[in-house]
Amino acid sequence: MLIAEHITKSFKDSAGTQAVRDASIALRPGELTVLVGESGSGKTTLSRILAGIIAPSSGTVLLDGKSIVPPARRKEKRLNAELQIVLQDSASALDPRYTVYRSIAEPIRNLMRLPREEERARVASLMERVQLPPELGQRHPSELSGGQQKRVCIARALATEPRYIIFDEATSGLDVLMKEKILTLIRAVHEKSGAATLMISHDMDVALYMADRIAVMKDGEIVENRACCGSPDCLVHPYSRLLLRQMEPYA
Repeated sequence: MLIAEHITKSFKDSAGTQAVRDASIALRPGELTVLVGESGSGKTTLSRILAGIIAPSSGTVLLDGKSIVPPARRKEKRLNAELQIVLQDSASALDPRYTVYRSIAEPIRNLMRLPREEERARVASLMERVQLPPELGQRHPSELSGGQQKRVCIARALATEPRYIIFDEATSGLDVLMKEKILTLIRAVHEKSGAATLMISHDMDVALYMADRIAVMKDGEIVENRACCGSPDCLVHPYSRLLLRQMEPYA
């Protein structure tokens, strides 16, 4: 289990901004959690702390009882293989010099060291899994659509068969049709892998559609965290109800 306890993150600016305040959350195998809140609520900061990218100012993050607070996480490649994050900006997340094949193969080479023939078979399987045609393997990120770039990032995150996957605003910048396709893909990936999955979103509609559990974040705090039945009735906090009222179907 991936557990974050009493996480606080303050940034050293003139205002002493506190992006996350005493937040606790647990990611359980087989469960898809959506962390939802408005822009600036601290969701992305918390997700990067959970992924071991940045260190909290205080609090602990434990993966199977082991700290992954930097620099501890960098000491063990196994942790990198088991915990992956798909960043919001796919174009920036992909090295423009790398082909699609190399982008997906890179974690395999670094963390699994498979023979080249097995690597090729694994990359081909991953591309098929995220519905990328084989002929895209030799293209570069600039030659792909936004949806295709997102699929490459998802395939790369799946390359090492992680037990924990974080999607940061996975549908940001996509049109309605592509958004639906990516959400369907994420649900299929989650169900097949059995991984503990965390989605970061500002969209309560997405949370209700996708989540087994919803955590609601406001001003750096998690104000509600409960199992989701797919209905707005499962959320009771006043801020959660406010977000629901802002949704078109429930306005």
